[in-house]
Amino acid sequence: MIPEHKFSTIDELLEFISPWGKDPNLTGFVFRGHSKESYELTPTALRLEKNDQLWNMSGLGKPIDRQWDWQSWQIEAEYHLLRSFYRLADQRGLDVPTSFRVRQNLAQEFDTVGLIGHDQQDVWIPTDLHETAALAQHYGVPTRLLDWTYDIYISLYFALRGAVEQEGNLVIWALNKEYLSFLKPTVNRVDLEFITPHYSGNPNLNAQKGLFTLWPVVRHSRAQEIMSLTNGRGALQVDRRPLNELVFSSFTQEENFPIFKKFILPCAQAKRGCQMLDKLGYDSSRVFPGYDGVAAQLQERHKYK
Repeated sequence: MIPEHKFSTIDELLEFISPWGKDPNLTGFVFRGHSKESYELTPTALRLEKNDQLWNMSGLGKPIDRQWDWQSWQIEAEYHLLRSFYRLADQRGLDVPTSFRVRQNLAQEFDTVGLIGHDQQDVWIPTDLHETAALAQHYGVPTRLLDWTYDIYISLYFALRGAVEQEGNLVIWALNKEYLSFLKPTVNRVDLEFITPHYSGNPNLNAQKGLFTLWPVVRHSRAQEIMSLTNGRGALQVDRRPLNELVFSSFTQEENFPIFKKFILPCAQAKRGCQMLDKLGYDSSRVFPGYDGVAAQLQERHKYK
């Protein structure tokens, strides 16, 4: 069970999570804000409602019905989308991460060998594409990464802004990063990757104290796929379970070391919450440093009065 803390007012929530509050033990946790409680911890690239967007942006033709749900085709679409992002950004003179697998055929419109090891088993997303995937994810490109922040007030900012004038509840997810990292070298390890790109070239990510989670999957070789189809087992399907289900499928949570926590607040408190965060200095001009953030803050602040 995931511990849930429900609050009637934003004042109660802020008091609870403060260093002097009732639950100050959030050291080692990272946070993610959802403007609706019903939203799951599922990356954009794996959400069924975003499936057409993924295939359209990748530049590939979407496979026939249900074949698009094969894991091999899903990975192919994700790779080509990341490569297209990388290639266009590079052509426009923008700074991009180093990735040999992408750069080796960057002059070609379509890359047929970039998914190195079509004849070998591999992991998706491979390490040399982590930075590229994180950069693309931060700017709204669908990937299988999930955004988190080290700063709980940043997660509140996004949850509250999206919940203004909405019904129901908003939620802040807390994930025990340090405990999961501690388990890495043990037999109880959870195969969850934490990716923190360089902050120096991304002022927004720096201001938001952002990082990403990745649940890597094994990408089978072409020979393994053909053998599976020939033997009647069928193609490996995309696993679209949310992160909390994936974690608990390989790990039993201990009572003294909760992996997740949830802080739940009515959306009716969103306007007052935005006001209070503004007074604490967590406004758009801080979260999005630069002229865009300043202009956004001037446009927004009258909405919460």
